Amino acid sequence: MTFVPHTPAQRAAMLATIGVARFEELLGGIPPELLLGRPLKVPPAQGEVELAQAAAAVLGENRFILPNRVFAGGGVYPHHVPAVVDELSHRGEFYSAYTPYQPEVSQGMLQCIYEYQSYICLLSGMDISNASGYDAGTTLADAVMMAKTQFKDKRRRVLFAPHVNPQMREVAATYNLGMELSFEDCPATADGRCDSAALAGLLGADVAAVVFAMPDCLGYVDENLAQLIAQVQAAGALAIVSYYPFLAGLLKTPGELGADIVCGDAQCLGNPMGFGGPLLGFLACREKLLRVLPGRLIGRTVCERDGAPGEGFVMTLQAREQHIRRDKATSNICTNQALMALRSCIYLGAIGREGLRQLSGLCHENACHAHDRLLSIAGVADFYPGRSFFNEFTVRFPVGKRDEIYDTAIAAGMLAGIKPGGRPSLAAEGSQAGTPALQDCLTFAFTEIHHVQDVAELVRLVREVMQ
Repeated sequence: MTFVPHTPAQRAAMLATIGVARFEELLGGIPPELLLGRPLKVPPAQGEVELAQAAAAVLGENRFILPNRVFAGGGVYPHHVPAVVDELSHRGEFYSAYTPYQPEVSQGMLQCIYEYQSYICLLSGMDISNASGYDAGTTLADAVMMAKTQFKDKRRRVLFAPHVNPQMREVAATYNLGMELSFEDCPATADGRCDSAALAGLLGADVAAVVFAMPDCLGYVDENLAQLIAQVQAAGALAIVSYYPFLAGLLKTPGELGADIVCGDAQCLGNPMGFGGPLLGFLACREKLLRVLPGRLIGRTVCERDGAPGEGFVMTLQAREQHIRRDKATSNICTNQALMALRSCIYLGAIGREGLRQLSGLCHENACHAHDRLLSIAGVADFYPGRSFFNEFTVRFPVGKRDEIYDTAIAAGMLAGIKPGGRPSLAAEGSQAGTPALQDCLTFAFTEIHHVQDVAELVRLVREVMQ
């Protein structure tokens, strides 16, 4: 609908109808010191052509870096998005759809969400997935709340393994403001792994969950994760794994390792990078936790009409504060990233099981190649030598070189990793992600879009700065 502003005559008529001479009289209940007292500093109206030119001038001030020159991850990765994903997801019936409240007219969208849930269960190794969340941080917070609810508030401690993404942990800490759970860190071994002996000393009847990352925020994968998960469950607590789903192409899923809840971001599955989003959080769990899983679940039933078999889709559970759960809801999230979930569904359907294996292999191969080339430069060293990684790793530079490399790369139109020491840290919580040892490090990430010549340019730049 076209917006047509009210004319002065129309505004005067409305004010007269309610018995007020001036609009300002409606503001009488607001303390005078809170009123602006002057007109807004809004520039004069422009024509459509002039406005488009002004907007283009502002956008021209942005710094654009080609995706294949982005060597940073940290939760959002520059994967290739096949053309079919945009082509199908931009169809009007999908692009403008909101929430399928009425199954009789929403079968297509409900089927898409059902298939998305099925894909997430395959990738995570879990029994059940909800219909998506906002991002990895909010789904981690939801996972922690699930543990709290599952134990009916009788267990109020949550332990974090070393190097869980600090930004995601900060989101969980924000959600915790009203719950007052105790967040604690598991000590790390000398090579950054979760210390099993120290974990045993922390586990007790008051621990609701232990949060692991696969991989952690420095890119490393803990080969002992299955044993750590078993150790947590032996103490009666839940094991939560924050997960990068591309690992499913090469490694065992968290479900196969024994996890109870798996969360993360599916941005890597058919969704482009965006400054601030939209992202796509996923959350999946064991069937025993079905009743504390927030959000929506889409179910499928087999039916028969006129002698022919068919199927129907419907929202089977809606554990939201807007519906039957009310104050017993495990989350206040009242929508889902349906369009982003659809894109992931199209992406996974397009690449298939073998395609995911191939793409995951390329990500790992490119990272290994870059890792070897970078470590061939004098003065560059692994942060944790000998540790396994997937497509992301952290290296240390001589004092003062890290920032010089990063700034030189930006000037050359390249994003040379992430500064792990510069991420938001939870010093009061004891987060390892803000330790001084990381101040000379960069965390690099590589995907299938990075070719040999891209790596060569990065290595050349680092080598020149290091000389």
